Amino acid sequence: MRKTLLFIMLFMLSSCSVLDYPKRIAGYSIQKFENEEAGRFEKSFEISKKQCYDSTLKIIKELRARVTHKSFNRGFIVAFDFSKSFDYCLDSTEAAFFIKETGDKSVTVTVICNNSMLAKLLSDKFFEMLSQ
Repeated sequence: MRKTLLFIMLFMLSSCSVLDYPKRIAGYSIQKFENEEAGRFEKSFEISKKQCYDSTLKIIKELRARVTHKSFNRGFIVAFDFSKSFDYCLDSTEAAFFIKETGDKSVTVTVICNNSMLAKLLSDKFFEMLSQ
Protein backbone atom coordinates (compact mmCIF):
# COMPACT_ATOMS: atom_id res chain seq x y z
CA MET A 1 0.00 0.00 0.00
CA ARG A 2 2.78 2.43 0.92
CA LYS A 3 4.70 1.59 -2.26
CA THR A 4 1.61 2.27 -4.35
CA LEU A 5 0.98 5.56 -2.60
CA LEU A 6 4.64 6.55 -2.98
CA PHE A 7 4.54 5.64 -6.67
CA ILE A 8 1.42 7.77 -7.21
CA MET A 9 2.95 10.73 -5.39
CA LEU A 10 6.19 10.50 -7.39
CA PHE A 11 4.23 10.24 -10.63
CA MET A 12 2.18 13.33 -9.78
CA LEU A 13 5.23 15.33 -8.75
CA SER A 14 7.07 14.40 -11.92
CA SER A 15 4.30 15.56 -14.22
CA CYS A 16 4.84 19.01 -15.71
CA SER A 17 1.37 20.28 -14.97
CA VAL A 18 1.67 19.63 -11.23
CA LEU A 19 5.06 21.32 -11.07
CA ASP A 20 3.59 24.29 -12.92
CA TYR A 21 0.92 24.96 -10.25
CA PRO A 22 3.14 27.16 -8.03
CA LYS A 23 4.04 29.25 -11.10
CA ARG A 24 0.36 29.51 -12.04
CA ILE A 25 -0.56 30.68 -8.56
CA ALA A 26 2.25 33.26 -8.59
CA GLY A 27 1.26 34.37 -12.10
CA TYR A 28 4.48 33.27 -13.81
CA SER A 29 3.34 30.26 -15.82
CA ILE A 30 3.82 30.25 -19.60
CA GLN A 31 1.94 26.97 -20.12
CA LYS A 32 -1.27 28.79 -21.13
CA PHE A 33 0.61 30.27 -24.10
CA GLU A 34 2.25 27.03 -25.16
CA ASN A 35 -1.16 25.39 -25.68
CA GLU A 36 -2.77 28.31 -27.57
CA GLU A 37 -3.64 27.57 -31.20
CA ALA A 38 -5.82 30.40 -32.59
CA GLY A 39 -3.85 33.32 -31.20
CA ARG A 40 -0.40 32.19 -32.42
CA PHE A 41 1.54 34.09 -35.10
CA GLU A 42 5.11 33.43 -36.13
CA LYS A 43 7.73 35.07 -38.33
CA SER A 44 11.48 34.62 -38.95
CA PHE A 45 14.07 37.40 -38.85
CA GLU A 46 17.74 37.67 -39.74
CA ILE A 47 18.99 39.06 -36.42
CA SER A 48 20.65 37.56 -33.37
CA LYS A 49 18.66 36.34 -30.39
CA LYS A 50 20.13 39.11 -28.21
CA GLN A 51 19.19 41.83 -30.71
CA CYS A 52 15.68 40.41 -31.03
CA TYR A 53 15.23 40.11 -27.27
CA ASP A 54 16.38 43.70 -26.66
CA SER A 55 14.26 45.02 -29.54
CA THR A 56 11.22 43.16 -28.23
CA LEU A 57 11.59 44.80 -24.82
CA LYS A 58 11.92 48.19 -26.53
CA ILE A 59 8.82 47.59 -28.69
CA ILE A 60 6.79 46.51 -25.66
CA LYS A 61 7.78 49.77 -23.97
CA GLU A 62 6.84 51.77 -27.09
CA LEU A 63 3.43 50.07 -27.09
CA ARG A 64 3.08 51.29 -23.48
CA ALA A 65 2.65 47.75 -22.17
CA ARG A 66 4.34 46.27 -19.12
CA VAL A 67 6.52 43.17 -18.80
CA THR A 68 5.41 40.71 -16.14
CA HIS A 69 8.19 38.15 -16.52
CA LYS A 70 10.95 37.30 -18.93
CA SER A 71 13.84 34.93 -19.50
CA PHE A 72 16.56 35.42 -22.08
CA ASN A 73 17.88 31.87 -21.62
CA ARG A 74 14.44 30.30 -22.14
CA GLY A 75 13.65 32.86 -24.86
CA PHE A 76 10.38 34.42 -23.75
CA ILE A 77 8.86 37.70 -22.61
CA VAL A 78 5.34 38.00 -21.18
CA ALA A 79 3.68 41.41 -21.09
CA PHE A 80 0.24 42.89 -20.43
CA ASP A 81 -1.61 46.23 -20.52
CA PHE A 82 -1.84 46.44 -24.31
CA SER A 83 -5.16 48.29 -23.95
CA LYS A 84 -3.30 51.61 -24.29
CA SER A 85 -2.38 50.69 -27.87
CA PHE A 86 -5.16 48.28 -28.89
CA ASP A 87 -8.90 48.57 -28.33
CA TYR A 88 -9.62 44.84 -28.38
CA CYS A 89 -8.39 43.81 -24.97
CA LEU A 90 -8.59 44.37 -21.25
CA ASP A 91 -5.59 45.89 -19.54
CA SER A 92 -4.96 42.52 -17.87
CA THR A 93 -4.77 40.58 -21.16
CA GLU A 94 -1.33 39.00 -21.43
CA ALA A 95 0.67 38.28 -24.55
CA ALA A 96 3.87 36.27 -24.85
CA PHE A 97 6.78 36.65 -27.24
CA PHE A 98 8.81 33.48 -27.76
CA ILE A 99 12.20 33.90 -29.43
CA LYS A 100 13.79 30.76 -30.84
CA GLU A 101 17.26 30.77 -32.33
CA THR A 102 17.24 29.08 -35.73
CA GLY A 103 20.77 29.90 -36.79
CA ASP A 104 23.80 32.01 -35.96
CA LYS A 105 22.03 35.27 -36.77
CA SER A 106 18.45 34.19 -37.30
CA VAL A 107 15.46 33.75 -35.04
CA THR A 108 11.82 32.80 -35.23
CA VAL A 109 9.54 34.95 -33.11
CA THR A 110 6.14 33.67 -32.03
CA VAL A 111 3.56 36.11 -30.66
CA ILE A 112 0.88 34.35 -28.64
CA CYS A 113 -2.20 35.66 -26.87
CA ASN A 114 -5.36 33.93 -25.68
CA ASN A 115 -7.33 36.83 -27.23
CA SER A 116 -6.93 35.90 -30.91
CA MET A 117 -8.01 39.33 -32.19
CA LEU A 118 -5.38 41.04 -30.04
CA ALA A 119 -2.82 38.42 -31.09
CA LYS A 120 -3.37 39.24 -34.77
CA LEU A 121 -3.22 43.03 -34.31
CA LEU A 122 -0.28 42.83 -31.92
CA SER A 123 1.72 40.43 -34.10
CA ASP A 124 1.19 42.57 -37.21
CA LYS A 125 2.33 45.72 -35.37
CA PHE A 126 5.19 43.92 -33.61
CA PHE A 127 6.54 42.28 -36.78
CA GLU A 128 6.36 45.62 -38.61
CA MET A 129 8.25 47.42 -35.82
CA LEU A 130 10.84 44.64 -35.56
CA SER A 131 11.46 44.76 -39.32
CA GLN A 132 12.39 48.46 -39.22
